[in-house]
Amino acid sequence: MLRKILSDRRFHLLGLTLALVLIVTRWALAPQVAFHGVVLCGYWFALVLFVFSIRALVPLIRERWRAAAFGRFDACVAGGIALIIGVWVAHEKPGFKILQDELLLLGTSMGMHYDRLAAYPERATDVQGSFQILSRTLDKRPLMFPFLTATVHDLTGYRPTNPFYLNMALAAVFLWLVYLIGWNAGKTRWAGVLTLLLFAGLPLMAQQATGGGFELLNLLLIAAFALLMILYLEQPDERRLEALIFGTLMLASTRYESALFLLPATAATLWGWWRANRVILTWPLILSPVFLAPILVQNRIFSGQSIAWEMMSRPGITEPFGFQYLIPNLGHALAFFFDFSGYQPSSSLFAVLGLAAMPFLVLWIVRIFRQPPAHDVRDKAWALAGLSLFAVNAVYMFYFWGQFDHPIIQRLSLPLHLLMAVSIAVVGGSLFTSDKGWKIASLCALGGIFFQGLPVLAKQAYRTSYPPGVRMQIRSEFLDRLPDRNILFFDNDSFFWITHHISASPVKAAEIKKDGIVFHLRNRSFSDMYVFQTVHVNDQTGDLNIDKLDDLGPDFELETVFERRVETLMLARISRIKAIKTNGKVMAQARSFVTPATERRTVGELEKARALYLKNWIQKLP
Repeated sequence: MLRKILSDRRFHLLGLTLALVLIVTRWALAPQVAFHGVVLCGYWFALVLFVFSIRALVPLIRERWRAAAFGRFDACVAGGIALIIGVWVAHEKPGFKILQDELLLLGTSMGMHYDRLAAYPERATDVQGSFQILSRTLDKRPLMFPFLTATVHDLTGYRPTNPFYLNMALAAVFLWLVYLIGWNAGKTRWAGVLTLLLFAGLPLMAQQATGGGFELLNLLLIAAFALLMILYLEQPDERRLEALIFGTLMLASTRYESALFLLPATAATLWGWWRANRVILTWPLILSPVFLAPILVQNRIFSGQSIAWEMMSRPGITEPFGFQYLIPNLGHALAFFFDFSGYQPSSSLFAVLGLAAMPFLVLWIVRIFRQPPAHDVRDKAWALAGLSLFAVNAVYMFYFWGQFDHPIIQRLSLPLHLLMAVSIAVVGGSLFTSDKGWKIASLCALGGIFFQGLPVLAKQAYRTSYPPGVRMQIRSEFLDRLPDRNILFFDNDSFFWITHHISASPVKAAEIKKDGIVFHLRNRSFSDMYVFQTVHVNDQTGDLNIDKLDDLGPDFELETVFERRVETLMLARISRIKAIKTNGKVMAQARSFVTPATERRTVGELEKARALYLKNWIQKLP
């Protein structure tokens, strides 16, 4: 078989394509040139990859649909999935859950939708009528989720809420795949029901299903990866291999660490060639390494001590990965799984069953790989899928910020929950000799939903304990109350306002562009100017102190228009800029529009004045 592979010209072309992609993306191009290339071409890479994936998947789905014996039982499962999504949405208000991740993903999708450029906006304006992005930056996050969101924008029109509805749809598909995984690994439909109910009772799923992040797409593609690998290894052919490889490339284009799944996909490919006793390659597969280009370029953002690692968020951290993080991270994971206060969106029943089953899954994997290569291909495929999930979760445990009980990191536990679900299904399939055991376990999972899942969802303590999320909710509520959106906002999370078609800049820009702000305030370029600030309360004196990063300085006279408590000793405040001073002298102040009784200038003079005003307007933008 090795001689066949090495003598096949198609394999040589595949190797050459991969080598060229590595050379160009990692060494031949300077970083800034490579980043600009991804901004210009990232959308088109994602589009072609998506088309190739659908081209390979549709025949497989059609074939499985015709072969599967779907009946009343599966119709009830589909109805149950619809009910689960409905309950989640009823308790979890759609909105941005994790910041700034979700806003930057939305911003990138906005750039893809408007200009087909894969970058998020930094400055934007509507000076010429339509909303235009003036400057943008390539994000470190892969492009598949922004591409799918941009496609929703293309089909339905741009709305900042589109990612929420996309995630609801992805959640429904994922729950169906979880049912299929349980059914396949446990060898009975009732195993699928159990895994479905376990995820239904996980509040973290409800949070992600109504948010704007890429976690559900990542989870869905991991589940699809496992099922596609089984289909391919059972019957290796061109169509199944294309579905596996392009599905894995989509997965690698969704989250950073999901590129690890390329390794088991490669192993499964070679194993399939050995089983078929031939090299299985098509022209799309030969070109497939090209779709690694955006991933490899974006990975260069993390080079060295790049701020992209966000290590400054934890003082004393000097390296992103290390063995020293393992024990603390395991402790944080246990604190997440077995929290009964409601401040963690976890399911203790899921954790008990999953953590108990995982050691037995390890023993089962060792036993399966010791058997002859041709013995029970499906079991070997599940063993390979299990190893893949163990590998990606090991990355989290050795990550400096892999603390599952942290509000930002809770979502990273989802692949571990999928591993636990696979463990439960596989181990249960070895233990239960009839459906009775699965039915009892499913009844316990249903009880877990009512005794822990629904109360935690109703309490929403995990949401209110995350200050950035509360501040984002305050922004949304203020925006909903605004009668006029011709405003300028100074906010260090300016992406929120820009993605809602409102002119915005970071707070620092007000100090740097003070003369420009004076010009716009004096000339009524905007109906009003606002600033969003975090205010800390001195617990000894009760004094209010504006966060240094949000302080406009003494030259800006502010009027508080909206204020709310974020947490103990912290407030969020939105203020209107009333006046701007220099050395104590008022340079400009907010006032109502005044329409002159008569206009003494000629039409030509008016046009000349408008042109000059527009030129100054653009030059003085913050």
